[in-house]
Amino acid sequence: MKEDIIADIWTLFIETIPEKQRKDLATDFVNLLLDHGIKESTLQSLQGIDGYLDDAIEYAIDDEEIADDEEDYYEDEE
Repeated sequence: MKEDIIADIWTLFIETIPEKQRKDLATDFVNLLLDHGIKESTLQSLQGIDGYLDDAIEYAIDDEEIADDEEDYYEDEE
């Protein structure tokens, strides 16, 4: 999926979501994108559209890097 389409979808929906629910929605949206194979580089290109989305992307990418590091650690032990 192209970055511009993802950005348009986010922008369209975020305007209808109450402020207090936007953080959770951003997290769910980013996780959904990752679950459907959207690359981290694509997510990074979405930064700057919305603060909530930026935070969710940063958290998801940091979390993925930690998970990758843990996998590497356990593979090294075997």
